[in-house]
Amino acid sequence: MKIKQILIESKKILLVAHHNPDADALGSMLGMYEILVHHWGLSVEMAVDGVIPSNLSYLPYFFLIQDGFRPERFDTVVLLDCGGWSRTNFFETDELNIDWPNNLIVIDHHATSAGTPGVHYIDTSASSTSEILWKLIKTWGLQFNSKLATCLLTGIMFDTGSFQHSNTGIETFQAAAELLASGADFSGIRGGLYVKKSQALLKLWGTALKKMKYDHKRKLATSYVSVQDFKRCNATATDLEGLTNLMSTIPDVKFALLLSEGENGVVKGSLRTEQNNINVKNLAEAMGGGGHIKAAGFTLPARIEVQGGAWRVV
Repeated sequence: MKIKQILIESKKILLVAHHNPDADALGSMLGMYEILVHHWGLSVEMAVDGVIPSNLSYLPYFFLIQDGFRPERFDTVVLLDCGGWSRTNFFETDELNIDWPNNLIVIDHHATSAGTPGVHYIDTSASSTSEILWKLIKTWGLQFNSKLATCLLTGIMFDTGSFQHSNTGIETFQAAAELLASGADFSGIRGGLYVKKSQALLKLWGTALKKMKYDHKRKLATSYVSVQDFKRCNATATDLEGLTNLMSTIPDVKFALLLSEGENGVVKGSLRTEQNNINVKNLAEAMGGGGHIKAAGFTLPARIEVQGGAWRVV
């Protein structure tokens, strides 16, 4: 396969995930690190911009992740769970004529723009980028060990909501079974993903749920988190992971929308639905974003204005 050939022939490889990485981004990136360094003996570094969830510190090689890099040191870059440069936050746009790096590899389960440079391995039918990596490893004829299995099972469990979401398929269960049999630390994964909740997270969720509104006509649950809310709760954007999913489980709710305000003058929207006949991806794309049919998001240059208990995006 072309990807394997590029990697093996590389002198120095940089692994990058999207800004404010989630468990699938980190799980796939750290899993790839295990393959490249400990199976093939290659020279590799990892870099991520934004907040890295501390509850995932149980993952192997977690503390090797850097917050920056020197481009001239690398001839190959691998983007994991990230369809283009702009999502890394290291570059402002997806440049179509970049002369660095020599090789760019994109591995993702989200649809990417045809204009994104590099060699693509995109599988939108996969539950997660971690599941894609599981398939690649089998294709490459490599053996799974406990570290690799822990990384990939973390990503799969997170992106499927512990196999509750509709993106869970037969291969997802096959991957999970094989990774468990290979020594994945299920107890550590469960604790990191679902048991350990910080005070900041719980306070932030309480704040957002207290402000939640239900539109009976549209059957829509909405809420927002302001910059002041983040500061008051001593929380970060990563503490919102899972909250929109919780909002979407309310009986009769067709879909949920959670807006979060950033200090950089943007508002991020997170959309979730549990309904089979609702496509939140279309709505996100209309707002310049994207994602999956049941889970999508967008970012707007805006702020949240509150007046007399009512709020709007301006």
